[in-house]
Amino acid sequence: MASDALPTVLAAHGLGLGPWLYQTWQPAFEDAGFPFRALTLPGHGGTDDASLEDVVAFLESAVSREAGPVVLLAHSFSALAAQILLTRRALHAAVLVCPLPPGFQPPTAALLRHAPAALAALLRRRPYMPSRAAWASAGYSRLEGAALEDAIARSRPWPPTLCRDLARAPRVCPQSLETPVLVAIGGADPILPPHRARVVGDLFEGVVLKYDELAHSPMLEPGGERMLRDILAFCADPQRPRVIESEGFGPDEGAGHTLRRQRRGERIKQRSAYGQKPAAR
Repeated sequence: MASDALPTVLAAHGLGLGPWLYQTWQPAFEDAGFPFRALTLPGHGGTDDASLEDVVAFLESAVSREAGPVVLLAHSFSALAAQILLTRRALHAAVLVCPLPPGFQPPTAALLRHAPAALAALLRRRPYMPSRAAWASAGYSRLEGAALEDAIARSRPWPPTLCRDLARAPRVCPQSLETPVLVAIGGADPILPPHRARVVGDLFEGVVLKYDELAHSPMLEPGGERMLRDILAFCADPQRPRVIESEGFGPDEGAGHTLRRQRRGERIKQRSAYGQKPAAR
């Protein structure tokens, strides 16, 4: 692809975060010739509440405003919103970083420690602001010193309606697999174990890469440059693999390993293997 035809990259942040999440990645995209725009998602620009559908609609509107091809780069919860969007329209490509998978996911130990305070706020329909300890042990577990303090200071409360929608375990059932999808996972993610995030790669029959040294915020973490290089290469030349591809996993690691071998090519059955609704025939 010629440099003057590179797609626009729209970057969506995770829960309680903001466009500042991409401050260290944006220059690399721009130096490579990509138009890059980091978004502020609904519910994160002030005190307003927002639903998951509000976020999906916002992403769809942002994509529609671009005259040319778009790569949607989404992190954590916004990667789930991106999955829903991909059931409605095809994109030039999508990059899902530490993506929240659809369906019910039991909380990890890192989340369970902070669940009572979160539930108390959200049941009263109030925004929830995680404590410093919650940020440090979960979302920013690989940050230290000034980098950790800066990230905590920039973080915002979680919108209660959005949290309620995520807790309802929204489902995703792709009706089309036109969009090339890259799923990039942190192997040390305390929020989202790799085998759960790998399900998203199975669902969209994409490319899955795992980076053992990274956690849930690779854009801010030491060593995130390796993931960034792979994402840049994919954005420059996104292609759908003929079979699901994964790198960084052990031979028997992850819930999708056996199913990937047994059901490769049986797309409807494979997309239903994790409690998803079967695609309409």
